[in-house]
Amino acid sequence: MLRFFINQDDKKTFVISGLTLTTLIFLAGLSVYTVMQRQIEAMTAAGLEATLENTVKLIENEITHSVANTRAISTRIFLIQSLEKVYSNDSRSEGIAGLQESAKKILTTHFSGISIYDTEDNLLLTAGTISKHATLPVELNTHSEVHTLLFWNQGFVLQNSLRIFNKNNQLVGRITTEEQLSGLTRIFTDTPLVGKTGDFLLCAPAANSDLEMDCFLRAFDGNQFKRVSRVINNKPLPIHFALNGETGTKLLKDYRQVDVVAAHAPVAYGLGAALKIDKNELNNYFTHQVKIIITYLTLILLFGIAVIHWMTMPFIQRSIKQKESYLNERLKENICLEKIRNYLAQDQCIEETCKNILSFLLSVFETQEMVVAKISLENKQITTPGYRENLPNTIEAAIIANGQQCGSLQLAFMHEVPHGLVYQKNLIGTIVHDLGRWYERKEAEKRIIEMATHDALTGLPNRNLLQDRVEQVLVHDTRRQRQMAVLFIDLDRFKTINDSLGHDIGDLLLKAVANRLKFCVRTEDTVARQGGDEFIVVLNSIAESLDAAKVAQKILDSLIQPFYIHGNELHIGGSIGIAVFPNDGSTAETLLRNSDVAMYHAKENGRNNYQFFTDELNKSAYERHTLSLDLRYAMERNELILHYQPVMDMPNHHLYGLEALLRWRHPVHQLISPDKFINLAEETGLIIPIGEWVLKTVCVQIKAWQNQGYYVPRIAINLSARQFRDKDLITNIAQILRETGVDAKYISLEITESMLIDNIEKVVETLSSLHAMGLHISIDDFGTGYSSLSYLKKFPIHTLKIDRSFVRDIVTDKNDRTIVAAIIAMAHSLELDVIAEGIEIEEQLAFLTEQKCNHYQGYYFSKPVPALEIENMLKPVLQKTKIRAIHSIM
Repeated sequence: MLRFFINQDDKKTFVISGLTLTTLIFLAGLSVYTVMQRQIEAMTAAGLEATLENTVKLIENEITHSVANTRAISTRIFLIQSLEKVYSNDSRSEGIAGLQESAKKILTTHFSGISIYDTEDNLLLTAGTISKHATLPVELNTHSEVHTLLFWNQGFVLQNSLRIFNKNNQLVGRITTEEQLSGLTRIFTDTPLVGKTGDFLLCAPAANSDLEMDCFLRAFDGNQFKRVSRVINNKPLPIHFALNGETGTKLLKDYRQVDVVAAHAPVAYGLGAALKIDKNELNNYFTHQVKIIITYLTLILLFGIAVIHWMTMPFIQRSIKQKESYLNERLKENICLEKIRNYLAQDQCIEETCKNILSFLLSVFETQEMVVAKISLENKQITTPGYRENLPNTIEAAIIANGQQCGSLQLAFMHEVPHGLVYQKNLIGTIVHDLGRWYERKEAEKRIIEMATHDALTGLPNRNLLQDRVEQVLVHDTRRQRQMAVLFIDLDRFKTINDSLGHDIGDLLLKAVANRLKFCVRTEDTVARQGGDEFIVVLNSIAESLDAAKVAQKILDSLIQPFYIHGNELHIGGSIGIAVFPNDGSTAETLLRNSDVAMYHAKENGRNNYQFFTDELNKSAYERHTLSLDLRYAMERNELILHYQPVMDMPNHHLYGLEALLRWRHPVHQLISPDKFINLAEETGLIIPIGEWVLKTVCVQIKAWQNQGYYVPRIAINLSARQFRDKDLITNIAQILRETGVDAKYISLEITESMLIDNIEKVVETLSSLHAMGLHISIDDFGTGYSSLSYLKKFPIHTLKIDRSFVRDIVTDKNDRTIVAAIIAMAHSLELDVIAEGIEIEEQLAFLTEQKCNHYQGYYFSKPVPALEIENMLKPVLQKTKIRAIHSIM
């Protein structure tokens, strides 16, 4: 026996190893014995939960698909049209035929039966197989308009009922479908889901009781359909927790009062499910497993003792050598990774970084001359000496940044490698991971710089980068004593396109404009986007101001050409302001500001032109700025007043109405007319409170005149475009009329044609609301806008006001006479009143009277005057006197 051991050390090793092995095996067996039951229960619970989860998903999917399919067929146009024809005596037969054809097509999809009813729930037709007897029907809560029943009829059947509406949201009928739920039926008819005693329940709360439920049971004596109590002996059943929305596994008694392990989970549409197995079966399984494990542990012990001598020492020695080799390799790898990560932290250029990574990587291998590598990144390829394609024993890993491959690292051996290169693959994987994160960071930094200095939509330099570019050009041209120019470009008619066709089309148009602008300038010039529809062009080193004008005209010619975007032909223009260094400013801020001022001057000169900056423009801009500041306090200081201009009837010069005209009594500039400050009010947003002030002041004046016993005619008030688009316009007008007690019939609101072309649906809604309130609607300055006659019949309009530009020359200009006569004739044919404004001489009045114009307004009768002076034209309520004209001067 002693010869069995080679030496005393081997004997000692054998004895110690054997005792250690025996002790460990018996301790392991004891541990397994003590925890086996708990582990088996946990495994059983997990298995039950997983099986139940898959079963629940199958049930939910079948029900959801059936409900969705029913909802889908209820929207079929042919089905709806056929139902609509049923209600017509002339096309009833055609409608029934259409329903039959629809039913045939529906039955070829998922359904076993279909019934179609009319709006009175009279059956029109039935197709397929319709269940006549439903065992324990359960109503499902689909949280929608679909009424769903689940019942058993030689298998589970889902019945969906849904009302059908036409495109006008009118009820045209009802459809009922039935679908065989084959998946759910198999759950209840096939072999048990788990174990020998496995049982599955699908229940729904009883309709009239919180303590009972209707259940589909999978029992040993066949499928059963019962009403079961949710709580037995004051203890809830597993399915009770599922119906309460709880998911989990419990060890308790079921409805048979048998101890079970049950997994429970809620099912969509108000159902609950439970999957259970008897505890006795679980215990039998545990006992059986313990016996098997003990047997195997004993065999392992005997076998281990037999082979331990031959295995222990060689294994230990080999393990030590392998461990030493492994540690050496890992040490080299860690040193390599540390060097690479330190270098990545220095943030060098891509090419330099990749070269150093390759040199660090080759240092890991003892025979560096037999290893070559390549890094491909950002269209660059960096290789070590001797690298060539298609080498054997190649390892390659992708460099991933931001979820996408941006490069790769290849490592190739010039000789056969006996091992699987596992360690090398791990090292390569770690390196490409670090390289990918480093590249992500560099790309993120580039994007941040790009976002901070460039416009996100067009890619042009933004305001920040533009400032820097202008300052650089100033330094350069100052040194060379050259001129430079800043062109401030604002697009004309862009807002109309953006509002009518949508912001997506507007964005694409801005991109197209940016491309055209870049095409119009040199490569050394700068095109930037200021914001919105404003662009800046910086012309570097020009010989004279005329060069800037040539470029500006080139840009205007380019912009005037049509743009074709998504099938739309778009036409815009541009207003360009030019500031030239050094005459118009010596700093970036001054040049940008002065070019902006010049651009506004271009707009005031008819748009689609360019203007150079002058001192007069600068002075005008300063005055405009000062005036806008004063306007903010005009209402607080009671500087706003109203004048009234009469509207007359002929031939007896009777007063028909008044127009309220806003004036500003400025403490310095005296009386300011609206044409000088209304645009400022629009730009600053003050037009909203000013408009409310005008309406309230007019209403208060109407009430005062009525209290004095005067007959007050209708008073017209002008609405600006911004007021008309205000979402609170209707509410504010109604509140003012209510607070002042003035009837809406005394107010006429005047709007311009241009307000009617944007967002037609919103315009119709607003005008209809104003009309419903009793307000009078007039189109002011008719003929000077878009003159689209379609709105005259589409909108609730009462009066047209012929613009003074046509009236001014009707005595001498044949074309104006023709236009005015046509407007009056057209208005009368549409049963609209006509007011001619701007009448100053007798001959104008005579022509308009001859054309049967309804009402007249102008200096011939009276200039706009304060309220006290207009009272001379008002007459008492019970007195009828001829009103004479007022020729007072403002």
